Amino acid sequence: MNILQTLLTEGMKGEPLPYMPRLDWVNTSLLFLCIFMVCYVLSKERSHLQQQIRYFFSAKERGSFFDDATATDMRHTLVLIFHTCILLGFCAYHYCTHSFPALLNEVNHALLLGIFVVVMIVYMLAKWGIYSFVNWVFFDKTRNMLWVNSYFFVVIWLGLILLPVILLVVYFSLTPSTSFLLIALAVFLAKILLFYRCFSNFFQRIHGLFHLILYFCTLEILPDLLLWKGIILSCNNLILNI
Repeated sequence: MNILQTLLTEGMKGEPLPYMPRLDWVNTSLLFLCIFMVCYVLSKERSHLQQQIRYFFSAKERGSFFDDATATDMRHTLVLIFHTCILLGFCAYHYCTHSFPALLNEVNHALLLGIFVVVMIVYMLAKWGIYSFVNWVFFDKTRNMLWVNSYFFVVIWLGLILLPVILLVVYFSLTPSTSFLLIALAVFLAKILLFYRCFSNFFQRIHGLFHLILYFCTLEILPDLLLWKGIILSCNNLILNI
């Protein structure tokens, strides 16, 4: 009788709704910020970005893709690099939340996404530092600047390609298999472009092919694999220790 009275007065507890990324204000705020940054930069620097594309695929050697760039152009470039870091953070967050569902019950969603974004920013700065040091040791200043600018050019366009993919993931519930495939294709395309630019900038002769593979695998592929493995181990340890 008491149980019946309790059910009549208090009702039965319902099951909580699953987490929905499109209803999270943090996701919406960050993606709105990304769209705003892209629209703002494209409205100011569209011609400059088109010029970078021509320089990237041009056989003519230049001291820098930013020979005629101003301080404003460089700030816009940094904005787009930051935009790419945010989207890469979303990619890592999307992968981990689907590969480790228990992680969502242990860590705040906004905190986890923020950690991944910060990790990508630190990773990008570390790659820039490593490339600058190694190229300073083995190559001249002109080729060093060419490579760094080429690298950031590819990073910027990777972010522009990932933006619609992440929007589909968050707001249209794109299936994990499809989203992972699209992200992998975007990253693979970026690596192909970097490989091409690395060959044309540093190792233009066939006998330098071995050095090209060694250079590219050591400084580009290996750090990505270490980052991916580090994220997986961190997620496993986080689930076990919390």
